[in-house]
Amino acid sequence: MSINAVAESFFSHMKTEMFYQQHFDNHLAARTAVMEYIESWYNRRRPHANNGGLQPAAALAAYQDRRQLAAA
Repeated sequence: MSINAVAESFFSHMKTEMFYQQHFDNHLAARTAVMEYIESWYNRRRPHANNGGLQPAAALAAYQDRRQLAAA
């Protein structure tokens, strides 16, 4: 999967899961909603197909554990 495909997939998910569900009164409200979506849902809880269906936080923790074991 190319980098462009990853970005397109992210923006597609963001639009369908967050953007089209809300109305924003101003630019700051939209920006805040995007940051909350990324930080509280997309990066922490949303399962991703590219890492075996794991949540990103779980995949990162597993990666760090493997890396620590390899370094020991």
